[in-house]
Amino acid sequence: MSDTDTEAFTKCATGNKRKELAERFTQYLKSRDTNDNAYVVNLNGAWGTGKTFFVTEWKKLVEDKGHIAIKIDAWESDYLNDPLAIIIAELLEQIKFKIKNYDPKFRNAERNVASAIFNMGKSMLPIGSKIVGKHLLGEAATSEILDLIASATGSVTNHSAVKDDLNMGDLGLEVARQHKRHKQFTQDFKKQVRELVDFALEDNPNKQVFIFIDELDRCRPTYAIEMLETVKHLFDIPDFIFVLSTDTSQLQHSIKAVYGHDFDSHEYLSRFFEQRFTLPELDYFEFLTAEKIFETEDFKPLPTLPAINSAEELRAAVALICEQNRHHLSLRRVNQICVQLEIVLDSKELRENAYPILTLIGLIFGNALYGGLPKPETPLGRALLALKDSDHPVRILYTVKVLKPQQNGPYVSLETIINNCLTALNELVNQRVSEKVFGQTVIKYTPQIEPAVHLFQNFPVSFMVRRKELSELYQPNQFITDTEKLLQIIENLDIQVDINEK
Repeated sequence: MSDTDTEAFTKCATGNKRKELAERFTQYLKSRDTNDNAYVVNLNGAWGTGKTFFVTEWKKLVEDKGHIAIKIDAWESDYLNDPLAIIIAELLEQIKFKIKNYDPKFRNAERNVASAIFNMGKSMLPIGSKIVGKHLLGEAATSEILDLIASATGSVTNHSAVKDDLNMGDLGLEVARQHKRHKQFTQDFKKQVRELVDFALEDNPNKQVFIFIDELDRCRPTYAIEMLETVKHLFDIPDFIFVLSTDTSQLQHSIKAVYGHDFDSHEYLSRFFEQRFTLPELDYFEFLTAEKIFETEDFKPLPTLPAINSAEELRAAVALICEQNRHHLSLRRVNQICVQLEIVLDSKELRENAYPILTLIGLIFGNALYGGLPKPETPLGRALLALKDSDHPVRILYTVKVLKPQQNGPYVSLETIINNCLTALNELVNQRVSEKVFGQTVIKYTPQIEPAVHLFQNFPVSFMVRRKELSELYQPNQFITDTEKLLQIIENLDIQVDINEK
């Protein structure tokens, strides 16, 4: 078991899917040939796909399998400007959890690693000595750091004994000496790190070390490049597996900021990664279900079109609007807006009147996501963006094809369904009911995504039946079909909430 209290992915909001994905990734990486070199992969996921949570739980999973595993938040450490010291310090800390006896042999192995770091250049000494010294020695580190530095200085002196056998000028000779020293120091460092890991895993068959580096795309471009170069050149160590979690398109932009707009950053990154994994986009319905959003002991059916008789059906309706706006939504944001939705649904106006639920949900999401945009000019126009199935220039739309005829024919979009529900209720207000508001009832439709299964069974007959039920329960003045009025209800109850993202 890992050093945490819970099993990996126990609290995962998407159920077992991501645990199974981590298991497959782990199995694949363990099957790679790492006998001679490290194996480096890129885990690519867009912003809001839950990369950090996934990597944290994946680390726990491989720890539970007996491996040494560390996770580094590159963004939190980029101010130190020393990727080498950060990685080795975290590695040493995790190794201490694995060893059974903190004896002089292990102590000596630690010193050898520290000495190798110091020997690799004076530029690393100020930061590297502090970081590594603290992890090695604790707070009482002053005298022992001096000993390590003295040891390192002696090692540098030994390595610098290069014979003056090259027929070149003084500058060329010094360059050759430095290159030879650096090459030797790098070899020493890799050897000492591997020996330290082997010491910690003496009786453990799981020799592979997993190092997860997260948030690299958020770092300063120069630091991101330094981290990549450090992993490639200094940690190319047998049985080391690196997983660099990034929004890869954003990382490519960062690299272009250093090397120029025309630089091929995609090809550049391919130098560092043996393989690229992709974290799938979120399944909002699964997330809402796993989090038990809207789940109560006495869920009361809502006076809506379409009918919402359970928390499951309400989650399905929300999931459809999330799909329509997925490029603007993280799990945290969905959770926040759902809290707001619960407050609105419990308002007096919505308890006593019938209304189009998909329109209401869309307005709540639109008001939260697009309310601060400069255009459209009106609050209602901005809120309605969440309901539109078009390429509006201020947002990247994900067109949800909700229903598909069993026979070849055009799709019915979510926007069309939403508009038809609004029209159907307006007809009740005006007391002019059309039987074809949802299209010809003889057409049979098959749901294409899971939320649609819960809302569009026997569509459009079920919608017509529901409208008739509402007409018998409510008077014409008890239907809220004015989107401006719905938005006013929402804004009157606009309570800001903050939810920690899982």
